[in-house]
Amino acid sequence: MDQGVGKNLSLVIPCFNEPENIPLLIDQLKGIITSLPFELEVIIVDGCSDDSTPQILEAEFKNLNPKNFKLILQAERKGYGYDIVAGLKTAKHNIFAWTHSDMQTDINDVVSGFNLYQSLLEQDKFAKILVKGRRIGRPLLDAILTYGMQFITLLALKKNLNEINAQPKIFSKEFFESALKDNAPDDFSLDLFMLTQAKKNQYSFHSFPVRFNKRQLGEAKGGGGSLKNRWNLINRTFQYILKLRKENNNL
Repeated sequence: MDQGVGKNLSLVIPCFNEPENIPLLIDQLKGIITSLPFELEVIIVDGCSDDSTPQILEAEFKNLNPKNFKLILQAERKGYGYDIVAGLKTAKHNIFAWTHSDMQTDINDVVSGFNLYQSLLEQDKFAKILVKGRRIGRPLLDAILTYGMQFITLLALKKNLNEINAQPKIFSKEFFESALKDNAPDDFSLDLFMLTQAKKNQYSFHSFPVRFNKRQLGEAKGGGGSLKNRWNLINRTFQYILKLRKENNNL
């Protein structure tokens, strides 16, 4: 039984060295939050940025309603996954989500995903559901790399996981506490770990189309931007897939 029934949403947005995008992100959030038919809690987690991002965040948050906005400034740099989990641990609602802060993903996609999540719960309030984005209109090279990792995951883990790194991801508090809270990786492997845990726990996956826009400001992290970044993400993901396969074989 899943305790995901709820009318409100807690959204975690990790950020690291995004001084140019933070004001744009906050403006977009302020533009939609007052018109929503549900309460949206936004938790922005700065992963110990080494530029002006923390100062910009603190300045922006002085003018935000604490009912809807929460800021976490990490004292140590531990990684994307660690920051997301830290934010989720403070979330107050029963339905959780995360997305990115680089303005390549539209915050309105979170609203669309939440609406889909709610409509599925209306059909079965005990359903075990995970809602995620499905990227469309992507450059050919990015799509090829994504399908390549999907194929490797299928071969190694016997799990068909598509669009592993697509955002947003929306799920229940119960799933977080039972499957992610204490065991999640600290780095960009979090998305892969989450999906494998959802498969393991027999959650149904529901995706909806989203556009992953070209980064306009700042430097890409993770697997975006340069070929070097993409290769590093592929290599890290492959190593983590091998780790998961070893752990599964030892069960």
